Amino acid sequence: MCCTRREAHGVIEVADAAFYYDETQPLFRDVTLNVKKGETLAVLGVNGAGKTTFIKCLMGFLKLKSGYVRIDGARADAQGPSAFWKRVSYVPQAKYATFGFSVTDMVVMGLSPYIALGSAPKKEDYNKAREMLGSLGLSAIADKPCTKISGGQLQMVLIARALIKKPQVLIMDEPESNLDMKNQMKVLEIIKWLNRQHLSIIINTHFPAHALRVASQSLIIGNNEHIAGPTEHIVNEANLEKFFGVQSEIIRSGHKDGGAWGVVPFELADPLKLEDLKL
Repeated sequence: MCCTRREAHGVIEVADAAFYYDETQPLFRDVTLNVKKGETLAVLGVNGAGKTTFIKCLMGFLKLKSGYVRIDGARADAQGPSAFWKRVSYVPQAKYATFGFSVTDMVVMGLSPYIALGSAPKKEDYNKAREMLGSLGLSAIADKPCTKISGGQLQMVLIARALIKKPQVLIMDEPESNLDMKNQMKVLEIIKWLNRQHLSIIINTHFPAHALRVASQSLIIGNNEHIAGPTEHIVNEANLEKFFGVQSEIIRSGHKDGGAWGVVPFELADPLKLEDLKL
């Protein structure tokens, strides 16, 4: 049987993508990859390497200098905002809430591409929001202001807001940062569950071990270079030293459910000369 277009090209297709502020110092260039239905791509790199810039380009917040992005076979830059945001959802970092919207109101906002301009959400929209909150174990905070919940709870609320419209693609910017161990695990379990529901995900993360745990593919962005491919081939000790400047050991537990990956850093590749530090 012939493959469908989506199966052949992937839900997210990036071809020859490049971006720079200064043409002599591109943040990334010639990035080509495909993320298929139900797959997760992890984007890694040191601070300032261009991870967040890359996902901003995927969403059209920044314009690529060359190359293109396709979502479900359609050029992202040729779609109107409404069509694009019906397919794609975005989960930003949950640092803090600045507005006192209730948790339910915040989740209803995820339906904005389907609510006519100038119209108010309907009762069924609020019912969908409460159902989504219940599925993520957040019913107890449904009526609380977002300014009165924890950072971990806010992150889960932002995930609920992204999922309520049933997107094809979910883009997450460091969703496990600033969270405790338990809440990090919750986010990772949600990502794996969403893959089983055939959702395609791109996650920008600081944690190579998390990429090993949830991502079938990884992209590491470095200083004017990058590497992309299957996570088990990309996230290895040699590449961690090359792109992060850290010597480390990758370990895997023998847990009965398939194990879990860990990355143990033990030395800087270029050690600090602390003896020269004058206090």
